[in-house]
Amino acid sequence: MMKKWFLFLVVICMGKWATAQQIPQITSAQLKSYTEKKDGIYVINLWATWCRPCVEELPDIEKVAASLQDKPVHVILVSLDYADAYPKTIQRFVTQHHLQSPVYWLNETNPNAINEVLGGQWMGVVPTTLVVNAKTGYRRLFQGKITSDELTRAIHLAMK
Repeated sequence: MMKKWFLFLVVICMGKWATAQQIPQITSAQLKSYTEKKDGIYVINLWATWCRPCVEELPDIEKVAASLQDKPVHVILVSLDYADAYPKTIQRFVTQHHLQSPVYWLNETNPNAINEVLGGQWMGVVPTTLVVNAKTGYRRLFQGKITSDELTRAIHLAMK
């Protein structure tokens, strides 16, 4: 009986591990390519596991993303965690918080490169969210915690 119970636990744990979202690395140049795509609206959120306002806003961002899943809206969550947090700490955070949007870890050696992606307006604030529609030219940068209402409003403006 004990062997069956142990086997059951191993299978459950392996299933959970197998379905966990992988956290690929991304550079600023790769991230910039998303801001130039013309296949919809891109919401790029810069966050970190150690950032309290980031942790507080992520559920709202995920709710907005889920509510617009039938629209051409792409949410990308970019972790600015330190290298020693990649990938274990970030992976554990993503699993514990049930994040569904794609998560990347920014692997960038040039601190100015991410500012270029954000249009040269970034002051190093975390969290920061960029809403962009390259097709229409819409671009809005939010520095600091964003509310679901602000994000929804920006996405709807980007759709026009």
